[in-house]
Order: sequence, then C-alpha cells, then structure tokens
Amino acid sequence: MSALKDGRWGMVAAQGLLFAAVAVTALMPAAAPSLSPVLWQSLWTGLALVVLGSIGVIWSAKDLGTSLTPSPVPNRAGLVARGPYHYARHPMYTALVVICLGVAVGSGAALTYVSVLLLAVFFEYKTRVEERYLIDAYAGYGEYASRTGKFVPGMGRRAVGQ
Repeated sequence: MSALKDGRWGMVAAQGLLFAAVAVTALMPAAAPSLSPVLWQSLWTGLALVVLGSIGVIWSAKDLGTSLTPSPVPNRAGLVARGPYHYARHPMYTALVVICLGVAVGSGAALTYVSVLLLAVFFEYKTRVEERYLIDAYAGYGEYASRTGKFVPGMGRRAVGQ
C-alpha cells in the first residue's frame, strides 16, 4: 500500500492542524469564551506544564533515535523499550498533550481546551492505527504492549494477542 493510499501523511497533516488550532485559539482568547481569568498563577502553571512536556518530548525523541518518525508507520529502525518507553508506549504523545494543556491553562481560552481535547482524541485514534503496524513490524511488540501502559504507566495495556 502506498504512503498516500494508507493515509499516513494525512494523519501527520491532521496532527499539524490540531497543533495549529491550539496555538491560534490560545493567541485569540478575546474572540472566545474564557474558562477562567488569566491570572499570574495560571500563567506559571501553564509554563510549568509546557516545560514538563518539553522535557518529555526531548527525552522521548532522544531515546527513539533513528526510530523517530511522524508517520504512524514504523521505519523499522528497531523497537524502543527504554527510557520513557519502558513506562509508556507513547510518551511523546503524552508529552505533546501536556505542552498543549499548558498553553490552554496559560491562555484560559475555552476553545484552546477543546483543541487539546481533540488532539488527545486524535492521538488515541492514531495510536490504534500505529500499533497495528507495530505488531506487524516487531515480533515482540504484543508482549511489550501487554506489560506497558499506553500513555501513562500502568494504564491502557493491550491484552495479549490483540
């Protein structure tokens, strides 16, 4: 199946559009209802989430090394189960949602929270597609997924044989 037919780059484009939605809605909070007033505390909390998520992205990317790809189709550079991948199968997606949540908290814009929720739902869908490819690409992926949480440690383990 070609890259265009299987939709892998469509998912990458959708992911980019969702990141853009988070940014645009955060930059235009006056145009949308706010869930809370922008307080210094919310700005500091938002910044802390952005920093925490950024650390997670950098750590995940470093440990993925040549296996890193924006596509849900693995590049067959090897299965990574060390570092944050020892605890969760998709820590980079978790870290990206934490960054975007930090942007939402800092802006207080309701539409930014909605955009973050849509991004999280998208990552749930993308991981379902991605894991079908990972099971086919790596013989040990099913066992790894049965003992490792999906987005956070201990939660979302796959049943053996799924």
